[in-house]
Amino acid sequence: MSTTTPRMLRLAPLSLSSAALHLVTALALLAGAATLEAALAVRLSAPGVPPEPFAAVDLAVATSVVLLVSAVVRLAVSIRPLRDRHEAGLARGRAGWRWLELSQTAGITVVLVALLNGVSEAGVLVAVYALAAGAVVLLWLQDRHTTPGRSGLGAFSAGAAIAIVPWGVVALYQVTRLVVGEPVSDLVSVGTIALLVLAAAQWFSVWWYRERSGASVPAAAAERAFVLLTLAHSAVLVAVTVLAG
Repeated sequence: MSTTTPRMLRLAPLSLSSAALHLVTALALLAGAATLEAALAVRLSAPGVPPEPFAAVDLAVATSVVLLVSAVVRLAVSIRPLRDRHEAGLARGRAGWRWLELSQTAGITVVLVALLNGVSEAGVLVAVYALAAGAVVLLWLQDRHTTPGRSGLGAFSAGAAIAIVPWGVVALYQVTRLVVGEPVSDLVSVGTIALLVLAAAQWFSVWWYRERSGASVPAAAAERAFVLLTLAHSAVLVAVTVLAG
């Protein structure tokens, strides 16, 4: 017998709508990727290695991957039996599938933000991805092994401390470029700040969820807030991608 309530089941339409919006936008970006021409160079600094870029990241394609991750996860949790399991988990204070979505969207996004801000070193890009995605793994461990509430926020605190490091790297590059007289564009600066604020809001929603869980209504409200924040995050990322292209 399912432990979900009628109030919790109202999450399904929102998840389906989110999946549809992400999927349609991703396909549109992929279709227009050739016209945007937003290739971001990747270099490798090592003895004997030429300084020229050895690879490039297509901003439109990479943004489409972020959108497709959200589309797939949101579609999955909209269809039974995964929907019932997900909502039953939320009612018990377990977010489950949310962490798969957040780990990849956060990791890929911070890499794109770093590239837009002039971080082209391959080693640094791999590190910022690993830190951003790995920080979310702590939230998954928190979900599985701690009790909802303040006593279970140790992993959240450690994850938040790790997750801010990649944004610190981006800030370092921004400040350095400003000092040497080659600042990033206003578009990149505003987009970076907006995505940072939304990333912080997503982590705050996790804290709120853990603090207020124990009843199905707060859990459902927190999940709705997370889905809406993800939509806002995707909208900003798409806007930066299109305008940069």
